Amino acid sequence: WYVQVTDDRLAGSALRAMDEGQGGDAAPRGSAQEGDGGLVFFPDRYARTFQNWHENIRDWCISRQLWWGHRIPVWSRIVDATDADDGLASLATGESMTKIESEWTRRGAAHRVRLLSDGSIEESVCLPRPESIGGDVAEESLRTDLETAGFQQDPDVLDTWFSSALWPLSTMGWPDPAAHPDEVPEGGRLLEAFNPGSVLCTAREIITLWVSRMVMFNRYFIGRLPFTNVFIHAMIQDGHGQKMSKSLGNGVDPRDIIQSHGSDAMRFTLAQLATGSQDVRMPVDLVCPHTGETFTPSFVRNATGHQVAAPVQKSPRDPDREMVTAYGVAVGDADATDERPLARNTSSRFDLGRNFCNKLWNATRFALGNMETPAEAGDEQPSLADRWIVSRLHRTLHEVEDSLSVYQFNRYAEAMYDFIWRDFCDWYLEAVKPTVRERLDQQRRLHTVLDAILRMLHPACPFVTETLWPHVRGMDRIRPSADDVGVPGVVLPPADRCVIAAWPVVDDAALDEEAEAMFERVRTLVSAIRNLRGERQVPPRRRITLHAPAAVLELVSAAEGAVETLAGLEGVTPDGDAPTGALALAFEGGQVLLSNLVDAVDVEAERSRLAKTIEAKRKQVAGFKGKLGNAGYVDKAPPHLVEETRKMLEAAEADLSAAEASLESL
Repeated sequence: WYVQVTDDRLAGSALRAMDEGQGGDAAPRGSAQEGDGGLVFFPDRYARTFQNWHENIRDWCISRQLWWGHRIPVWSRIVDATDADDGLASLATGESMTKIESEWTRRGAAHRVRLLSDGSIEESVCLPRPESIGGDVAEESLRTDLETAGFQQDPDVLDTWFSSALWPLSTMGWPDPAAHPDEVPEGGRLLEAFNPGSVLCTAREIITLWVSRMVMFNRYFIGRLPFTNVFIHAMIQDGHGQKMSKSLGNGVDPRDIIQSHGSDAMRFTLAQLATGSQDVRMPVDLVCPHTGETFTPSFVRNATGHQVAAPVQKSPRDPDREMVTAYGVAVGDADATDERPLARNTSSRFDLGRNFCNKLWNATRFALGNMETPAEAGDEQPSLADRWIVSRLHRTLHEVEDSLSVYQFNRYAEAMYDFIWRDFCDWYLEAVKPTVRERLDQQRRLHTVLDAILRMLHPACPFVTETLWPHVRGMDRIRPSADDVGVPGVVLPPADRCVIAAWPVVDDAALDEEAEAMFERVRTLVSAIRNLRGERQVPPRRRITLHAPAAVLELVSAAEGAVETLAGLEGVTPDGDAPTGALALAFEGGQVLLSNLVDAVDVEAERSRLAKTIEAKRKQVAGFKGKLGNAGYVDKAPPHLVEETRKMLEAAEADLSAAEASLESL
């Protein structure tokens, strides 16, 4: 049995449903219909798969020889032409099945005949839907009469995707939703309420099987699109590039990940993996059931050439104790027992999500502790760090909104990770730590940013954000009023729960490019000092002194103590006051000096390190000069590359000068 999907009302309608920019403009002409041009694919390259399928589609065989499924509702019998009445014989042709009027059609069924090659006639009767023949009793009566007349039901079942395409319609009352008002709370509005939806999230291999069928069936039967946006997610493979499957035992059970890492950690990690690429890899580890330790299993190659975890593994802590793997159980090579229990699959990729949630939790506790006692209002102006973090909130919010609007969940996850972990935790909290308890304006900015973070992160981490929400809401008392957070340009209406809280509004007035540029200079300076301290293994509590030129002193002053706090400085003086032995550090094409470091390092080791640095920098400078001295490169290379090379030369020369000055001072 076939469905004539080549009919314009099916394949043609599916093509016309496509967004014009993704191929809908190439659809064949047909009658206009609701939803034309409304189907959009993300990423857009998958629209081509949908388009090619319907442009080259063939009629669909829906008969399947399976032991389960929806039985095809067709009854047939073979009648000898000599026994058939003249009317039946005259209607039957060998070309196709022909509709006829009969007792069965008068009872609501469809009756067709066909002349077979041996001269006999095949009659087929397709049962109608029960509503058209009076319900289950009438349907049973029709079945009985058909069998009495010698008809037998077709033994085949419907194709899986045919049944699946009907499922969202038939389970919500189609074809007569009003006939089921008491079965669901929504009554006859169930189909209207939930079909159409807005987004279908699926994999690329069933674009032709699932997306296509859903669009054609919904357009044909109820005249509308089942969804407007189709998001095609990446396929997750194991560490060997193999598709995860039960038969290979290389998949991860979400329940196991929730137990070991938490549901928010799992969700955030999966969002970060949802790139625009076709496939992403997730190395699969094992959790030892004896010790709870995570380890990389030993692998073997099975008969089909796949890399699989060996059926029996040894405990990494106690080699005398063994465990079995999911693969071993799946293929029957090993059975789980009390002595050799089943090892759970996991992946270290989820560690990032767990660490991220822990970071947010601890940062929130720290922030709340510093706001526990509201400071008295003063006339302080926002510090550089305060202006910078609100401006970064503005940029992050727009990056998040842009990413979510096109289903680029990895960009959303990365934007939230960078803002929360790096900007908020690593820099802002550390910068305001010495002053936030005494400054109400700073407490309000800290509270505002934290409130906005929970709202923006809630889609990916609903449980941890909802748990933290009442504690953050408990600090609303530091707001000027319920509807005013005390930060110009930021709107965060109060809400009892995070899940119903309004999305943050941060208007362009919060954008401060000057503060961002200046704080970026602060971060560059602090990072350089931190790297120097790390290279020389200077203890974190040891305070050092910065000696800098006027331009750097102005930057440090504008940062209002942030540089001293973040870099561990005990003082800042002009570079002319630097004592003998101060070490030079390249910064912005010049150099700054750091003192109180010499007795904390091995002088001979420092001389050796600087000598190697000078040699490497001289080679870099020579290489850049040789490149810029080549007329062919300067004339033919893109101007931006030539300019980038010049900047790299300037930076290398500054680093060389700083290293040479440091060596001379020792």
